[in-house]
Amino acid sequence: MARFSERIGIVEPKPLVQIEGMTLELRNSLWNLIYGLYENRHKDYWRQVAQFIAEHFRKVPVDELPYRDYECRDWVKDYFFKLEWHEVYDLVEFIDNNHIIMTRQKHSPYEDRYIYHSVKPDQIKKAVNTILQGELTGFRFISGTRVPISDEAEVTEVEEATPRSKTVGLSGTTKHIRTALELFGKKPNPDYRNATKEAISAVESAVKQLSGANSSGLDGALDELSRKTSIHGALKSAFKKLYGYTSDEDGIRHAILEENEVGFDEAKYMIVACSAFVNFLISKADAADLLP
Repeated sequence: MARFSERIGIVEPKPLVQIEGMTLELRNSLWNLIYGLYENRHKDYWRQVAQFIAEHFRKVPVDELPYRDYECRDWVKDYFFKLEWHEVYDLVEFIDNNHIIMTRQKHSPYEDRYIYHSVKPDQIKKAVNTILQGELTGFRFISGTRVPISDEAEVTEVEEATPRSKTVGLSGTTKHIRTALELFGKKPNPDYRNATKEAISAVESAVKQLSGANSSGLDGALDELSRKTSIHGALKSAFKKLYGYTSDEDGIRHAILEENEVGFDEAKYMIVACSAFVNFLISKADAADLLP
């Protein structure tokens, strides 16, 4: 909700949606989250974090890092606030994906047992998304990747499709959805065409595996699946028309990929729609006891 001073026009309101940029308030909020994670008087997290960032993200000599923990914190902070807006997202994504290994500490020098940070990656992701939502950004973190999807219903569909497909053994579907998200959220040059193709491939993979019709195209696989579980004829027909599959020498090709321009809107729609379709198929297959 806008503050009182913004509502009456005394203070300039925040941008409606932050897509191509980042306000200082958003940058500060993300830094405060990182600071809260690793500022601990009893554990030297900052030195570990700085060394990991230096070695695997910045790719700079680790022997040039400061020694004391608070100096390493200042080193990370100075770097963080000099980054371009999209690089801040890159670093936050990197921290989330590497938090466990970056902060683990040996139980003792003589054992291969580790003590792990009390905050888990899923909690970090949730906290980041809360900040992104509160600061009116057009991004969310889904499956460890920053993507330009902000509608909560859309986020839910995509967020559910990846772990659900993995849990029920649809590893090909999981991989295609994750690749679609990575290509869609790639900065500075998103690959919308191939993101769309990966989203479509996720549906094809799910339908074929659930139906057992690995040699058929989507049409044949859908027909086979509908013989094993109830999919209304009109709904099945709508799916076929929506995805408009044809086969060529490269595998599956969708009509939308033949357009000269596959942009943000087309790619976003297909990722969300394909994720929702995957969730629908998993639910139907589960009810019919078809899951692996």
